[in-house]
Amino acid sequence: MNITAQEVIHDLIARPGLGMFAWLCFIFFIVAFAIFIWALKSGQMTDVEQAKFDMLEDNPKKEIHNNG
Repeated sequence: MNITAQEVIHDLIARPGLGMFAWLCFIFFIVAFAIFIWALKSGQMTDVEQAKFDMLEDNPKKEIHNNG
């Protein structure tokens, strides 16, 4: 049983629920890819390991003291 690309496209068009789901998946993929590219360009993923070490340091200059 060979399924051609035309049959797949026809099924996506003929079934409105499945076609809408395919378009929503496509739009989600494009938006996620755009956000990933933005994160790479803005430097969000340059040093992902440093944050956990910064959390463990006891640096009094970084601490905020509230004295009432």
